[in-house]
Amino acid sequence: MRLRALLENDALGLRLLGGEDELDRGVRGVMTTDLKDPSRYLSGGELVLTGLAWRHSAEDSEPFVRILAGAGVAGLAAGEAEMGDIPDDLAAACSRHRLPLFAVNESVAFATITEYVVRQVSGERAGDLAAVVDRHRRLMTSGPAGGGPEVVLDLLGSDLDLHAWVLSPTGRQIAGAGDELPPSVSATLAGEHLAATRTGRRGPHRATLGGTTYSLFPIRNTGRGAAPASRDVRESVLSDWLLAVEADAGDWPAARLDLLQGVTQLIAVERDRREAARTVRRRLAQEVLELVQTGAAPAEIAARLRVAAPVLLPGLGTAPHWQVVVARVDWDQESTGRPGSAATAIEAGPVAQSLLEEILVDPTAAGPDSSDRIAVAHTGEEAIALVPLPAVPADPEAQDAKATDEGLYADALLSSVRDPLSAGLADDGRLTLGVSAAVSSAEGLRGAL
Repeated sequence: MRLRALLENDALGLRLLGGEDELDRGVRGVMTTDLKDPSRYLSGGELVLTGLAWRHSAEDSEPFVRILAGAGVAGLAAGEAEMGDIPDDLAAACSRHRLPLFAVNESVAFATITEYVVRQVSGERAGDLAAVVDRHRRLMTSGPAGGGPEVVLDLLGSDLDLHAWVLSPTGRQIAGAGDELPPSVSATLAGEHLAATRTGRRGPHRATLGGTTYSLFPIRNTGRGAAPASRDVRESVLSDWLLAVEADAGDWPAARLDLLQGVTQLIAVERDRREAARTVRRRLAQEVLELVQTGAAPAEIAARLRVAAPVLLPGLGTAPHWQVVVARVDWDQESTGRPGSAATAIEAGPVAQSLLEEILVDPTAAGPDSSDRIAVAHTGEEAIALVPLPAVPADPEAQDAKATDEGLYADALLSSVRDPLSAGLADDGRLTLGVSAAVSSAEGLRGAL
């Protein structure tokens, strides 16, 4: 499709701010980003959507636009929801680099634009994929009727006879159509994907297990837990989901590959929505952590815990016991060619946070509900989880025994994720996990931390 087609659809709420002479550019896809340097995720021809969170001063606009122009994107659409009018410095930078610039009305969701572009592009390139693209808006629909990623995966099966699953970086099945993958298979596929992604090769990667070939498509994490663009690929793989398709994509035409890339973009939007749903729990954990670390009065900490309890364990009625779990990811800096620094350590926190949230999910549970009781903050290079325990042993001797079992609990948390994460960490990365005893008071929480 052409850029000018975006202006012909009033429902998209787009206003052209510059680049009228460039509206015949072709659009191949959509990317939503607030990274300062999204170049690693760009292949050319994309319409880039941004909320401008990367812009802290006027000086930020020029390098951002220069990166987009160098990557060959079709155009830039900036949302007005956060900053109101689009800054003049951004418009000037786009003019210098001949990059078409659109303003997105605050009433229009980026998902609406993504849906329109993906539907148009896919429809133009592959007629046999039209049914999938025409109906994918159900992915964006909230509530049980929407069905989330399962709807798109069902359509891949019914319309294209493709069996597919969405997996976390640890191999946990997040969504799937039809039969579930055996845990050993999903863990192996996740490990294969992590190992292949570390090489820097673009997906899809292929893996053959038991005579069955799977194609593995990365689902890039551009939300809260994403690795900064300045970091190497080893860290980003620890937070990316993947789409595993039971087929050999090496034989596919370009049109079908483009559709699957579009499907990963839609699932990434759904992931961003789920990430946003974790905001309250993350904030509660961050507030409790800051109170404990700054030596706040026990009564103040206890009051914050009383607020957290009904959010994490609704209907419990009484304040639970608590446990602290800490995760840290370290990399061998010599292998990256980048010296270690304080800035490097601070950037690792969100990646460790996303990974710890995944580790704490019951490995046998599928879907998003199993993560609703997980509250993880991050400080520096560490992620710190506040885990509610609805019941602890009443027998003092049983409690003493439980206090000696935290190491075993740490092993249990890692047992189901050790193989895939070992492939992602390889020989130059390390994941360290710490688990406290259960405590029931604010003072106990300080000791647990």
